[in-house]
Amino acid sequence: MSKPKGSVGIALAIAVLIIVAVTSLGYYQFVLCKPTSCSTSTSSSATTAAAACAPPSCVTVQINQGAATLTTTAFTPDVVTLVIGVNNSFQFHNNDSQSFAHTATADSCSQAGQPCPFDTGVFDYNATSKMFTITAPGTYPYFCSIHPTTMVGKIVVVAGSGSGAAASSSSVSTSASTSNAAPANGFAISIPKGSSTDQSSPGYRPDNVTLVVGANNTVTWTNNDAVGHIVTFTSIPSGAVVPNSDLVGPSGTFTVTLTVPGTYHYFDTLFGWMKGTIIVKSG
Repeated sequence: MSKPKGSVGIALAIAVLIIVAVTSLGYYQFVLCKPTSCSTSTSSSATTAAAACAPPSCVTVQINQGAATLTTTAFTPDVVTLVIGVNNSFQFHNNDSQSFAHTATADSCSQAGQPCPFDTGVFDYNATSKMFTITAPGTYPYFCSIHPTTMVGKIVVVAGSGSGAAASSSSVSTSASTSNAAPANGFAISIPKGSSTDQSSPGYRPDNVTLVVGANNTVTWTNNDAVGHIVTFTSIPSGAVVPNSDLVGPSGTFTVTLTVPGTYHYFDTLFGWMKGTIIVKSG
C-alpha cells in the first residue's frame, strides 16, 4: 500500500524549513560575529601579544638596507654589548627593502648538541622579530641563514656587576676620534641613510640606550647618510665634560667615552628632529 501523499508533502516541507533555518543562522553568525567578540577554540598562546621591547632595557638591532652585501655593516650595531639586569633583552628589525627576507641565528643553533640562544626565523622587510633575553655572560656570534657569508654580527653579554669599572664621579674621560668602528667595550650608534630628510624617525639607531661604565660606555656614531651631521649634547649629568662633534661627513665617525653616570640628551644641530638619549649606569 502506498503512503499518503499528504504525509510526504508535510515531511518535505519540514525538511526544507529546517535547511533554510540552519543556513540562515550560519549566515548571520558569519556576518555578525567578529573574530574579537566570538568565542573560538583557538589556544591562548596564539592570541597573546608578544612582549614589548622597550628601551632602555631592550635593544633593537637593525638590519640595514642592502644588508646581503654589506658584510660587517649588515646589522646596526653589528657588535653590541649587553649587561645582565640592565639591557640584556633584544630584538631585530628588518629595514632591508632590497633583499627582503633575513634571519638572525646564533651560530650554536646550527651545531649539533649545542644550545640555541636565539633564532628569529625568516622575517620580511619592515617586520620585527620577537624579543630575546640572554642571562648567561658570554659572546654570541650570529648570522643570517639566508646570507650566511655576508651577514654576521655578535652579541656580547656581560655580568651586571662589572669588576673593571672603578670610576669615581670626578673621573671623566672624553675623546673624539675618526676610527671606523666602535672600540673595545664600545657601543655603536648609526646615523641612517635618509635621516636628514625623514622627519618621522628619531634619526639615530638606536636612539635610546643604556650603557654601563666599564662594560660598553664608549660610544661611536657612524654617519651612514649622504650628508654631514653634528652630534650636540643638550644636557649632561653634573660633573661630566663631553665634547660635541665637529661636522661628521658621510662614512665618518665620532667617538666619546662617558664615565659619569646619568642621562645624556643630544641632537643634530643641522637637523633638529634628530634626537637621542644615553643613560649611563655605574658598573
